[in-house]
Amino acid sequence: MPGGSGMMPDGMMGRSMMMPSGMMDGMPMMAMRGHMMKIMFAVADADGDGALSFEEVTAIHKRIFDSVDANKDGKVTTDELQAFMRP
Repeated sequence: MPGGSGMMPDGMMGRSMMMPSGMMDGMPMMAMRGHMMKIMFAVADADGDGALSFEEVTAIHKRIFDSVDANKDGKVTTDELQAFMRP
């Protein structure tokens, strides 16, 4: 890096100064994603048959849509989506 500051041009620290790639609280990200996928699959598999039917997937999408549609008008606006995504 020019000037040897250890900083990237946009002012952010380089990777050597951050948490190792793929780690979060000591758990590899890929393993965490795998566990989350298993949990989400188990929740989605309402009848417990080990597979997701079109109806099960549609039901999940409906629940998400209904949660985002704050004014319950059957439409999701960008404002509703942004509000839903805020912590």
